[in-house]
Amino acid sequence: MGSRPLTFLAGGTTNAVMRVSACLPVSQLPQPDGCPGRFPIALARPMGRMRAGCRVLTVAGAMMVGVVCALPVGDSACGRARAAETVQQAAPSPLPGQEHSDASHEAWSFARCTATLSDDPDGARDYAQDWLAHGGGLEAQQCEALARMELGDVATAAASLDRLAHVPGWPTGDTAVSGAVDTAQSLRRRATVAEQAARAWQADDSPRQAFDSATYGLTLEPGDVPLRLVYARVAVELDQPQRAIDTLTPLPSVPVERDEALIARATAWRRMGRIEQAMTDINAALKDMPRNGAALLERGILYQREGQMAQARADWQDVVTLSPDSDEADLARQDLSLLETDPEAP
Repeated sequence: MGSRPLTFLAGGTTNAVMRVSACLPVSQLPQPDGCPGRFPIALARPMGRMRAGCRVLTVAGAMMVGVVCALPVGDSACGRARAAETVQQAAPSPLPGQEHSDASHEAWSFARCTATLSDDPDGARDYAQDWLAHGGGLEAQQCEALARMELGDVATAAASLDRLAHVPGWPTGDTAVSGAVDTAQSLRRRATVAEQAARAWQADDSPRQAFDSATYGLTLEPGDVPLRLVYARVAVELDQPQRAIDTLTPLPSVPVERDEALIARATAWRRMGRIEQAMTDINAALKDMPRNGAALLERGILYQREGQMAQARADWQDVVTLSPDSDEADLARQDLSLLETDPEAP
């Protein structure tokens, strides 16, 4: 084969003619990743007024390799490799807070959602709502309700939790689908949600609804101690102290739960006028936890009923000193104020 000139017309402002000689095949040239060693001109689509007069780039064309790879060719592997490289480099970094939005469903969890409930309920609510937007189910709804409860929207929280407790198949059940089958684990989960609903109703000063939620929870898990405690306290509030005593007898075996049950049962005994039995229960609880505000508050009331005003005052003052920001402290202050107004009142 003889040598023929290769002519390129560079269509620029000068429109100069560049002539390159020699079109003989040569050995494979080093190429960038993704470019073939022998690059047929037929694969490249001419751009503008540029045209090639031979089939294969040769030594004289080695200087053009970088140019060819930089051209936006449609079919070449080189063009695709360069385009992918450019896209990868141009991809923006995730924005702050975008991790939740782009996370897969496996990244969401009830534990993560509730981890900040007490310290950052707004953040927990936002997490739950984002989770729901990405397909979150019952647990996401539960977390959102608990966050609302922490934020003070207790009525909405209570209604949501009560509705969720009635959904079978936790935690994979669906509020829109009936017929899900419960397991022992799902029944326990539902009982826990029912107990949370009852507590929310209590915070909303709705004892009747709290009693209904606790009653329903006990149909799911009759031996659930937290549910029994809530049920007993609400029963006393509804002037049904005998129900509370029956529910808490026999006492739970776990020491902490036993002491909580003793306090609740002492209140029930007092409402029935059986002060001696109430004092026995409350002293048993205080033996295990002498700084418990609820127990000290109750014993102060029992001392008052017995006419022992000095002892009542001492217990109530201890409540205020030990936990000044608690609900028990608020009640103790009210009792102390009444005691100052009428020191002899039973």
